[in-house]
Amino acid sequence: MRNFLYIIIVLLALTACSKAKKQEMPKGQQSAEYALDDQGVYKGTYPCADCSGIEVSLILNEDKTFRYETVYAGKADAAFTSEGNYTIKDHILTIQEEGKPLHFLAGKNELTLLGSDMKPNTGSLKALYQLKKQQKFSYRGVYETYHEEKGNYTQTLSIIPKGEQYEIIFSSSPVKDQENCRFSGIGMLKKDTLWVNIAGKKDLAKNEAVLMYIAPSHDNLGVDVFTEKFDERYAMMQYCGGGGSLAGKYLKNRVAANSIGAYTNQNTIAEVLQTIPNAQINKKVEHGEFADDVYSNYEISSPDSQLLFTLSPKDTGKVNQKINRVLINSPFFKTEKGISKNSTYADIKKAYPITKIEPTEGHIVLTVDEIHASFSIAKSKLSKDWWNAKTKSVNTNSIPLNAKIDDFILWWKD
Repeated sequence: MRNFLYIIIVLLALTACSKAKKQEMPKGQQSAEYALDDQGVYKGTYPCADCSGIEVSLILNEDKTFRYETVYAGKADAAFTSEGNYTIKDHILTIQEEGKPLHFLAGKNELTLLGSDMKPNTGSLKALYQLKKQQKFSYRGVYETYHEEKGNYTQTLSIIPKGEQYEIIFSSSPVKDQENCRFSGIGMLKKDTLWVNIAGKKDLAKNEAVLMYIAPSHDNLGVDVFTEKFDERYAMMQYCGGGGSLAGKYLKNRVAANSIGAYTNQNTIAEVLQTIPNAQINKKVEHGEFADDVYSNYEISSPDSQLLFTLSPKDTGKVNQKINRVLINSPFFKTEKGISKNSTYADIKKAYPITKIEPTEGHIVLTVDEIHASFSIAKSKLSKDWWNAKTKSVNTNSIPLNAKIDDFILWWKD
């Protein structure tokens, strides 16, 4: 039931992205309504006492109507919807939920939920009551069903732009030496959602279409795959064996020289923070092995609080700078050649030319220019003769091939 209600939420959001025309207003009379002349979709995740979070979506339409969706993550039949007309006055946006008013403070590209006293939360959880305006989603890339540990069954989704269309390819891990899922088709983008006809032979004989939808996930780190009608979900099973289905949540997980998942070296920290619910962001300050190494870190986690990766600007606290450093925390993220946080020295050596190896206080650091990456291995894993005093270099023969890396970091320059 929860999945079905979520499908309704996404489909109705498709028509909510039109822009209202900007109107000239005399100086001194600008209001929150003027600031919100670009209607659209606002998302966030409220704190929840007995669940992992309340996923919230507020759709503001040009005709002053709204749709307010709340989904209690991890609970069955826990999705709720309210609709009606919204008003904006003195920077306060008001909607009705089950006959009771809800008020939001309107800010630039965000809305903040107000309490019954018409004031924002000022406690440690205040950031979790913000809804962020959604931007256009980039579908290009490779996605997988999320598993933290290696060896689990996974399904892969590749989305490749082809002019105004998209090539959609599903594949999967082998089961009994045979690929369990396989589908390829052409998708059309409508209102930020991909529509793909997955009709089988029987449906095609009746000249009937069965549409599969691919839409951005709540946190924009991946996509959700589903059908419009609940009964049509079985159509996504005909391309898989053993009761499998194309349906589900897929996370964009490829690492390249200038990108990780949904983000690239052209994104600023602020742009990333705008796309992800605050509940999945944790800001920390980290000190490196050298005195001058101080990083302003933004840890990005999955909805179930699994740490995925950490982003840092070049200068501490400068969120408007482009991403400078990416610490990959989860082995789920990997390069095209399969290198991840769980890789060994042998894996890296086989996959890429190692540009240089340098020592730090507690590690040796392998630099791979091809992917703008560095990998650290603890000195405690090396032989005693790891350092060649004559050449003043690391003796590569002292690095065990099975030595696992401690850190996998991408370094991006402007």
